[in-house]
Amino acid sequence: GRGRIVAQAARRGTVVPADAPDEQVWPLIFEAGLSTAQQVTDVSGRGVGMDVVRRNILALGGTVELLSTPGWGTTVTVSVPLTLAIIDAMIVGIGGESYVLPLASVAESLGIEDGHLHALPDQGETLRVRGDYLPVLHLARIFPPRVPPTQPGGIAVIVEADGAYAALIVDALLGQQQVVVKSLEANFRKVPGLSGATVMADGSVAFILDVSHIVRLPGQRAALAL
Repeated sequence: GRGRIVAQAARRGTVVPADAPDEQVWPLIFEAGLSTAQQVTDVSGRGVGMDVVRRNILALGGTVELLSTPGWGTTVTVSVPLTLAIIDAMIVGIGGESYVLPLASVAESLGIEDGHLHALPDQGETLRVRGDYLPVLHLARIFPPRVPPTQPGGIAVIVEADGAYAALIVDALLGQQQVVVKSLEANFRKVPGLSGATVMADGSVAFILDVSHIVRLPGQRAALAL
């Protein structure tokens, strides 16, 4: 309770009056090494958990506040900048590079081989999917990778935006995960075909594809340069 928090803080050299307001007492919970646990185990009681929580939230430019009322409960309020967004995403690979597709824009994925793509008059290259001919866009031709793809065939990711569908050809599906969206305009400049970027687990940067823009490209002739 409140009294134990004040007592533990005093033992660590932080003296807080017993009648101090709640706004001065509850933040002590986030101090490194402060714990009110009577027994230390392998996973708790060492006073590091809440400190780690606060440091990570502050690193994102956010804040965390705690309010507790005896007999009612405890409320923890976490605030992060509005520019910070987390989306579910599919990671695709082309020529050894990774790109991010918002999962909400992905309808399905299909393996393709020679003969699966068809050239139709006035439509360019298409892929037939259950009777419908979808325009084909090769990611390697929109954003040429540093290392050109060498393997034949590939994977068609069927994407949708504003009711329009297209088949985006990639080398590989690298998995699904949540990613933090970073603005390109704020850190670089606006790039057609890209809606942002994210930092992957290995520290590399992957660009997030702007599906609404890509499905409107005039076939595979468009080439966008960074």
